[in-house]
Amino acid sequence: MFGHEGNSNSPAMSFACEREKSPDAALPPPSDLNNALTFPAFWDLPSEYEISETYPSSTKPRKHWCFLGKIVSSNVFVRLSLEVEDKAGHRLLVAFHTDDRGAAFRDLCLRGHTIAVLYATQHTFAFSPPGLRLEDNAHIKVFPYSLEQLLEASGELFDDGMGKRCEACRMADTSLKKCAGCKNAWYCSKKCQTNGWRVHKRTCSVMRDVQWFTRKNWENNSYPFFFPIRTKGWQVSQ
Repeated sequence: MFGHEGNSNSPAMSFACEREKSPDAALPPPSDLNNALTFPAFWDLPSEYEISETYPSSTKPRKHWCFLGKIVSSNVFVRLSLEVEDKAGHRLLVAFHTDDRGAAFRDLCLRGHTIAVLYATQHTFAFSPPGLRLEDNAHIKVFPYSLEQLLEASGELFDDGMGKRCEACRMADTSLKKCAGCKNAWYCSKKCQTNGWRVHKRTCSVMRDVQWFTRKNWENNSYPFFFPIRTKGWQVSQ
């Protein structure tokens, strides 16, 4: 699956075998953040020795993946380092070895926020347990929401019952209007939109950001994914 040839007990091979054995119906859609194969916990990630540097940039259809973790703490000595908790509750070191040593993310890496790392691999540190070594800013994104908020919002986007009733009065109506922000909440009138905003404002931005993930083909897209890079307050799309 990751283009690795070698030990069948390796994390990458185990990940591939697990995917083959898992019935599709037992898992959320691949682009749902709750999918454990597309968005794996740390010990389900492939080793850095099993993924070539050219893997993400391949023009062939490839499997894509992203690690999600809750930031527990951060510190800056030589570089930005985080203690992060993954979906399974495992805590690990995340060290920034980017050109700016993590400076672009320092103010964003607050306790309780969520870090997302595209094409993450297990790295063996010399004096610490295995963790993540981050080298490409375009593969890193920090969200100002908890991991639980992101997973819940993603699940709602794939809920068959969503979008069929007014968020405020719960009336089913063919003339429902979408929220202009996240385009996922629906309202039957201006009054209901005003009344519903008190609740929806807490999830609107989360829904909007989660759709960056849910609108992508993680199974066999031909080109690599990148997060928008923040440079002095401006977002530069790649």
